[in-house]
Order: sequence, then structure tokens, then C-alpha cells
Amino acid sequence: MKRLSLIVTVLMLALAAQAQLLWKVSGNGLGRPSYVFGTHHMAPASMIDQIKGIDQAIENCDIVVGEVEKDSLMSPDVQARIAQCMMAPPDSTLDKLLSPEGYSLVEAVFDKYFGPMGVKLNQMKTLKPSAISTQMQALRSIRYFPNFDANNLIDVAVQARANQEGRPSVGLESVDEQINLLYNAPLVNQARGLLEACKQDDFFQVQLATLADAYMAQDLDKLLSVMTDASMGGDSEDEMEALVYSRNRNWVEKLKVMLPERAALICVGAGHLPGEKGLLQLLRNAGYTVEPVE
Repeated sequence: MKRLSLIVTVLMLALAAQAQLLWKVSGNGLGRPSYVFGTHHMAPASMIDQIKGIDQAIENCDIVVGEVEKDSLMSPDVQARIAQCMMAPPDSTLDKLLSPEGYSLVEAVFDKYFGPMGVKLNQMKTLKPSAISTQMQALRSIRYFPNFDANNLIDVAVQARANQEGRPSVGLESVDEQINLLYNAPLVNQARGLLEACKQDDFFQVQLATLADAYMAQDLDKLLSVMTDASMGGDSEDEMEALVYSRNRNWVEKLKVMLPERAALICVGAGHLPGEKGLLQLLRNAGYTVEPVE
């Protein structure tokens, strides 16, 4: 249940104090260093100017690596496939998955976020619950980032700046892998997660505010603490394994092949970076030197 509530924040997302989002990866036979940058899907592009060394990282890389190659997400075929995967079967729309009482509760919270846009839950009930949940979570999050502009966000802006410098983009995961992560859990579980998130709406607002503050302060340890602290609504070890840790391990295996060939700027959710099972420590375990960019 927490998984669905946190997934955008997390997909959004070393044990020492880490007030740092940009890290240099060197050694282990690399001819030139690569860089790892922790992003947040709701953070404004204006924050780029606060990232020490980001211009140097872009200038020195051959490629920019995202969780998914950004241009592929914009193709009409992919957009159509994502839209199709977000739709619930006719016999499993939200009003059929929830009791009338549960549906009314979700509707009240939905109106809180979507009402000002003139959108009603009855117009969205044919979406899978996780699709509703992630969109609601996004609207919860944006209020905590000043100067939010859906068309000018930091993760896209960094990749776009690198592309303008002639650095092509590649992805660590396929679109299908991301679709499966977001939308293919059992619908009953998705509905239960959405309902629980709505029951705890006030609590999740506090959690998201804390996550946003931690990101803006470039405090990776605080991000990890909120993500894993049950009292803060954090994910269980099993949920973290599915959402973060297993993906980190897969990414490192791909990077071990990629980095000796081309210097890379690796842009992934900041929640993937910290901790013993985080991307930074896994790269160290693989023999690389990983240090903050000063």
C-alpha cells in the first residue's frame, strides 16, 4: 500500500553525511571519470544553478544516461502504449474495486487536488488505481517546490542541456520495464493502496514536504531516512528491494559495461543514491572511486 503512495517520489529519488547530489566516478581502469546526478521529478530546472560542477560534468561526458531514454517516452507509439496500460479493464474500474464508502473517501481527497482543474473522479475511474495514485502524488508534491513548472523540470533540463552540447541520451531501463513497475501490480492491491493513501492524506503531505526539503538541501541521508522510516510512512525492506535496490544492482551491471567505453552523466532519482544498497556504494563495491564533486 505504501508502495503505490510513494512510487513517484521514489521513481522520482554512502552512509556519511551527504549534502551532495553530484558525484564523480573514477578509477578501476576508467580513462575518464563519469558522474552520477540525483534528480527529483518535481524539482524546478532553476535548481541546476545550485549544483556545483554540473556544467563541468556535462562538458566532460560523452553520453547522458537516464532511467529511461527521455526521447523514447515522447514518441506517439510509446505514449499510446502507456495510455493503454493505464486503463483498467471494464469490469475492474475503481467504483467496482472499492466499496461505496471507500470510493467516496477517495473522491473527497481527489477533489481536493483535481477539483480546481475541473476534473472529477468519475471521469478518471476507468484508469488503474496506480495511475490515479501517481497523478495525485504528483499534485501533492509540486506544492513543496517553488517555481514549479511542468515544462521545465530539473531531470529533463539536465538531459536537454547535455543533448544541446551534442551528448546523446540512453536509458538504463526500457519503457516496458517502467510500465510494469508502475501499472502492473494486482488491481485489488492498487485500489487498496490508493484508499490507504487517501485515508492518510495529511500524513503524506508532511512526508512529501520533508522529502522535498531534503532534496532541496541535497541531503541524501535524510532522503533515505524518510524513505525507509516506518514512522514516516517509508517503504518496507521488501518494497525497497522491489522499487530501489534490485534496480540499483541491475543498473550497476549495465554501467560496468558502459563506463569503460564512454564517460557518462548518469541522471537517476536521488533516492537511488544513498545507503549500503544505494548506487554510490554499489559502484564503490565494484571497484570505482566515488566522491562528491567539489
